[in-house]
Formats: sequence, C-alpha cells, structure tokens
Amino acid sequence: MDAETLTFLLSGGRLSLSERIERGLWPHPPLILSNLVCHLACIIEAEQWFPRPWRPAVAGEPIWEGGVIERISPRRYIYRTQHHHPLYPTLLAGQTEKVFISSNRAAAYYLKWDLNLPGDLDGWQVIR
Repeated sequence: MDAETLTFLLSGGRLSLSERIERGLWPHPPLILSNLVCHLACIIEAEQWFPRPWRPAVAGEPIWEGGVIERISPRRYIYRTQHHHPLYPTLLAGQTEKVFISSNRAAAYYLKWDLNLPGDLDGWQVIR
C-alpha cells in the first residue's frame, strides 16, 4: 500500500471496494501494527498536527470528537480528545490530554485508542 493511502486511512478515511480495485489494493494482505506505528510516527515528527488541527469545545457548538496529536518539539507530543454528552451534542462531557516524549509512543496510543488497532482498519486486518 502506498504511503498516501495509508495516511488517508489512519486519519479516518474510507475507501470503497471500487476505489480499492482501481488502486490495485484488492485483494490485500493484513497490515502489521508495528509498520503503522512507524509510518504514523514519521508523519507526526514532520507535521504539527495529526490527523487535523485541534479544535477545543466551544459552548453551544457541536463537539469535534476524536483524538488529535500535536507535535510541540521532537521530544514532546500531546494527544488530546474530547467527547460530548450523549443527550446534548453541544455539551462537553469529557476531555483527555496525554503527553508523550516519543513519536512512536504517541502514534501507538492513537492507533490503539482512536482506531482500535490491532483489528479492522476499513476492511484491512491489522495484526501484531
């Protein structure tokens, strides 16, 4: 799989079966979790944000859920996430911030807690 497609999937993107066939990605072997960690670590070492810039909750507006990694320096990465109240989508129910000293650890945390990997990544089996 090419790096651009892998980055797209790791940032929450989805591909239809016809898109997979067009790109030569069907059928496909399983993906190896350690390779995904390395790929994502390289991205967050080069970019300030992954998969998008952080948008903190604003009263009265829908909460943007899902984790975000911010690169502060080569040895400081911050993972942030927030979620809304189940009955009130504009009410912040919880927020998490976790600091990492390595891009690999931040990447592994994101893959585990945001994408539930190892497991299924848009139809690709991710194994250890």
